[in-house]
Amino acid sequence: MKIERKKIGKLQKAVLFRTIFPVLIMCVAIIATTILRTRNSLKEELNRSLYATAVAVIDSYDQMYPGDYRLVSVGNGFFSLYKGEQELTEQHAFIDHLREESGMHISLIYKDMRILTTMMNEEGIRYTGTGVHATVVSQMEKKRQPLYYEVEIGPELYYACYVPIWNTDDDLVGMVATALTSAEVKKEASSVNTPILLITILGLLVTSFISIRYTNAIVNAIGEIHLFLAEMVAGNLNNTMPETVLKRRDEIGETGKDVLRMQNAVRILVECDPLTTLYNRRYGNAKLKNMQQRSEQTGAPFALAIGDIDFFKKVNDTYGHDAGDLVLKHVANELKILMAGRGHAVRWGGEEFLLIFEDTKLVAAGAALEEFLERIRSQVVDYGSQPIHVTMTIGLVDGAIDTPLEELIKQADEKLYYGKEHGRNQLVVTMDDAQPLYRELLAMEAEGKKGDVVLTFSDEFLDSENLMQLLADSAVREAENDKNGSDQGDEGT
Repeated sequence: MKIERKKIGKLQKAVLFRTIFPVLIMCVAIIATTILRTRNSLKEELNRSLYATAVAVIDSYDQMYPGDYRLVSVGNGFFSLYKGEQELTEQHAFIDHLREESGMHISLIYKDMRILTTMMNEEGIRYTGTGVHATVVSQMEKKRQPLYYEVEIGPELYYACYVPIWNTDDDLVGMVATALTSAEVKKEASSVNTPILLITILGLLVTSFISIRYTNAIVNAIGEIHLFLAEMVAGNLNNTMPETVLKRRDEIGETGKDVLRMQNAVRILVECDPLTTLYNRRYGNAKLKNMQQRSEQTGAPFALAIGDIDFFKKVNDTYGHDAGDLVLKHVANELKILMAGRGHAVRWGGEEFLLIFEDTKLVAAGAALEEFLERIRSQVVDYGSQPIHVTMTIGLVDGAIDTPLEELIKQADEKLYYGKEHGRNQLVVTMDDAQPLYRELLAMEAEGKKGDVVLTFSDEFLDSENLMQLLADSAVREAENDKNGSDQGDEGT
């Protein structure tokens, strides 16, 4: 059953919303607060600059031209503005110089009319002779202190500061206005706000990137655990937890490790016998099928054996079931040692065990089982003060890819019962009273390979008659080899 990875969209959206949205709100609040505070600070600074420039203009005229401001008629309805003895009409050089130095527009206003100004229309004509907004004039007469207004002069909008001009008799005779266009004010504000805005946006993007990446890592890790559990539910108890989950140093990583431990516990419950911790019969059948299929694909040899503890019922009847359980555990531990690197040991039922030899020929399996039986015979299971001696009878068959597994198990079972009926405590491979010694056969095969003579053994000829014939043929070959070697030595001499 194939398990497809599920996207945990809702979780991801929820986590992202709960992490990015508060950051977004905070950034908006920071930007709004910063812009508002910057605007207020900039306005205060602008007011100070406009006022200081206007005062500097008034002081400069007082120093350059002592005396009061007065309007003198020149006839035909025209007037000239004087300060002391100096005529100021059309004398724009001074305020033009200040305009270049300060960047501000400067106007000298008598009563409600601009006499001197740096402001010009699109054709370059100064706004001299134009009137000041009535609201400014009335407020100046009323408050008699500096005023700040946003006013429209021609097509342009200005932010201006109006500072009153006094004669020596404390008569309010006019104003000096300093101004910047609204475009210039906004440009100044933008030059201050833009870096703050960019830094805030950059911070939001970096925070969002980190949050999204971390959130994706969390969601992916949870997805891996979900997929792992889905595989377990589907029956796959051998899947592995990704290292990306196990290496995490947080609750998710601990959860992954806990799930992995749960998998091992479930595998033991499902695949293993609880008493001996060997594979159970259900899992043993699956291993047999997989092994035969692999052997069919690769041609690798395999062998099967079924072993039974001799007189096990007598152990239970004599010493009790606790003693029987102790004997089963002892045998199981020895079987684990036997099958390490060779295959699998399965508790087939009761005191019966199935042994699956992978990539192993019959002779090698027989030799290993002979050593195992000798080791079992030489050991004693201590049950309190009672020593219990254990022996086993084992039936062994050579694996075959064209033989049904049920038939192979039946053959091994028949050999096991043959051994039970003919003395127990033995390995049975052939239905014969004389069983071959497989360790000797394995040693002979090894010697044959060393001498470039390959000896092979199979279940078909390993009865007592064939074994004697095989040993006789081997002795003849050794004698001939010795004779040939002796003849060659004589010829050399």
